[in-house]
Amino acid sequence: MFRNYLLTALRNAVHHKLYSVINVTGLAVGLTAVIMIGLYVRQELSFDAWLPNSERIYRIDMLTHIPGQPRRDSGAASAPLGPTLVAEVPGIQEQTRIHSHGATITVSNKRYAVWINTVDPNFFTMIRLPFVAGDPATALMRPDGVVLTQAAAIQYFGTSQAIGRTLLFDSTTSRVVTGILRDLPYNTQFQGDVFVLYPPPHRGAQPTAGETVDTDPERWTTMDVSSYIRLTPGVAPSAVEEQIPAVFIRHLSPAFISQVASVMHGAAKDLLSANLVPLADVHLTEYAQGSGMKPAGSRVLVYGFAAVAFLLLMIAGFNFTNLATACATLRAREMALRKVCGASRRQLIVQFLAEAVLTALIALVLAFAGSEMLLPAYSDFLGHTVAFDYLYDWPFAIAMIGVAIVTGLIGGLYPALVLSGFSPATALRSAAANTRGTGLLRTVLTVFQFAISIGLGIVAVVIFAQITYANRLDLGFDRDNIAVLLIAGTGLSPTSAENMANALAAVPGVSSVAMSDKVPASNNSPMNIVRIPGTGRNVAVMGYSITPEFAAVYGVKLLAGRFLARDRGADLHHGIGPEDGRNILIDENAARDFGFTPESAIGKTVDMIGGRVTIVGVVHNVLFAGAQAVQVAPTVYYDNPQLFRNISVRLKAGMIPETLTGIDRIWQRFIPDKPPVRWFIDDSMNRLYADAERQGVLMSIFVILSVFVASFGLFGLAAFTVGRRTKEIGIRKVMGARTRDIVRLLLWQFSIPVLLANLIAWPVAWYYLQHWLEGYAYRITLNPIYFIVAGLLALAIAWTTVIGHALHVARANPIDALRYE
Repeated sequence: MFRNYLLTALRNAVHHKLYSVINVTGLAVGLTAVIMIGLYVRQELSFDAWLPNSERIYRIDMLTHIPGQPRRDSGAASAPLGPTLVAEVPGIQEQTRIHSHGATITVSNKRYAVWINTVDPNFFTMIRLPFVAGDPATALMRPDGVVLTQAAAIQYFGTSQAIGRTLLFDSTTSRVVTGILRDLPYNTQFQGDVFVLYPPPHRGAQPTAGETVDTDPERWTTMDVSSYIRLTPGVAPSAVEEQIPAVFIRHLSPAFISQVASVMHGAAKDLLSANLVPLADVHLTEYAQGSGMKPAGSRVLVYGFAAVAFLLLMIAGFNFTNLATACATLRAREMALRKVCGASRRQLIVQFLAEAVLTALIALVLAFAGSEMLLPAYSDFLGHTVAFDYLYDWPFAIAMIGVAIVTGLIGGLYPALVLSGFSPATALRSAAANTRGTGLLRTVLTVFQFAISIGLGIVAVVIFAQITYANRLDLGFDRDNIAVLLIAGTGLSPTSAENMANALAAVPGVSSVAMSDKVPASNNSPMNIVRIPGTGRNVAVMGYSITPEFAAVYGVKLLAGRFLARDRGADLHHGIGPEDGRNILIDENAARDFGFTPESAIGKTVDMIGGRVTIVGVVHNVLFAGAQAVQVAPTVYYDNPQLFRNISVRLKAGMIPETLTGIDRIWQRFIPDKPPVRWFIDDSMNRLYADAERQGVLMSIFVILSVFVASFGLFGLAAFTVGRRTKEIGIRKVMGARTRDIVRLLLWQFSIPVLLANLIAWPVAWYYLQHWLEGYAYRITLNPIYFIVAGLLALAIAWTTVIGHALHVARANPIDALRYE
């Protein structure tokens, strides 16, 4: 029986070559896209789910709530919080933390500038990253231990067998290799090749194990540590979350709480809440990036591409059903003869379902082959390896076989029911049976095919329009020819840093130099709260600590008042408090939220945590996070040398190579034991748009695939439909119809589904894109031209697809047409 089914299927495929090729090719393209997207989605959803015993591990995220302001998520916690929670909150078994910072490693007189992770001693027993040498439980029990990845060990020593070898950190501290980690896979949020046990060298340092936690507000309010806790079995995360704010507030100094209360006009406990994020969910959680971690993924993007894969598969399935149903009339006589010879309807249904599944499996084989050829380029494009091993990934391979079989069954079910339902007497009287219902079905399926393609096309057009808009948007500063030197962690005192900045300003080719705590495309700046006297209104602001030269380096434009100046004593920090009694700059957003115009804000005083300050200037909004930011916070600028972490240097065009050489000489003079760490702002800003641009390119590829599959199916459907109307067209020509009349008639017939598809695609695409664009503070408007262009393009593609068939049959001799059938 099976042999008979197989031979019949192969004979039918050979007899109808065009439709077989279209069916197999369409399904193969659709399944290839499903495989590629499926591998990406699986990889993104598997982050840290593979770590043993990670089910009850959560990351602590501290959230800030300002009345009348959106919630702000730091994506991190303060250093003392984890140990304190273990001691004071029931239901927490253990905690561990990770913090990353720059350092210099010296091996055999070779120096390497690296980022190292400082962790608690129990980090590797709680976060069980795979070891290839050494004991995770004891690797960091000795204070001078260091754990390396295999790649780092090979880089420093030429071999991964490096246990017992020594490295020199920052030219002062000798450390012994006590463990070797297997190179970390892509699907882990943790990154870095060097893990040590010591506090990072700045005021927000985390205490080591057993250290008594103090109440220094600077330590408690600096959210710069990724902190993890393991809950006791049966303890609900929500029960622990509710207790964290009270613990946090209990360890702040009374003076700090009083400052918050004076500005907030409320209790400090109302300012904070906590969120416990499961370890496996951190990567796709908003604001997921933290210290020692990879950049966050996008849950919306992951699910969006999964939806695209499903839609592509739907288009391929619609093609299959469309063509199989159309071809059903060509096999009417065959079915009638089988019924006359005794075949039951169930046998006929099984036969045609088997043919459909066989077609889908052949397409799957081609899809597997296509995926293997495309994976190297796909990996290069995504920036990380995406692999597919049939033995290791056998669950995924079996899942894809299941998808192909289900697609074949669903795509072939209706044609099988139609074929098996033909009346033998009717079919034997004619080469075709009466299948009026199938014509409506084919039209409906074609409409949905093009609706999906048009919808994806609109999405791709809008994504590229948003990317183009973001790239051309005035960010409020000039990002070209600015080099940044990272001085945090170098041990420079504020006085030495200022001397170094002055020396850099004297280098030929340097236009201006400024210091600041943050620079464009870096992490968010510390948040502060501003109270407007006499109004009771509180505003959450981002604070940037800058030198007066910052505006000149970055080309920030003044709206009203003046910039900070070195000859104005109140403009500079004098060590009497973070802000107390000093002058500040604000941006347009801050002036608006404070209730002022730029001109009226000059001379006004506002209260910040730390004291009362005076506004002396209002500048244009500066988009430090680029146009991709979800929200642009009001910003306040002030001088505080204690917070400076970066030196920004504006270079003169045409002198960049020699100027960089001069900058490096100044670095070696002031920081001889560390190699310079510098980058260009323009490169950092470009990286901000990389994900969006990658998303746009991928979406465009999928749109092209969807249009290809839909058009390929339309080509086959047009060939069938035009062929079945040969006699009708011959009669029309005998009655005086011209070639252009016939072509116009056929084009209009195939234009109707495309026009109906627009009516479905436009509102759905508008609804999705309206919500997608809300994720950007600066965005385009949904211009109707995007929708019209996508619709016209789809119509043009449909016409191009069918016009060849239309011209061929319209130019045929009417005598030959009347002999047809």
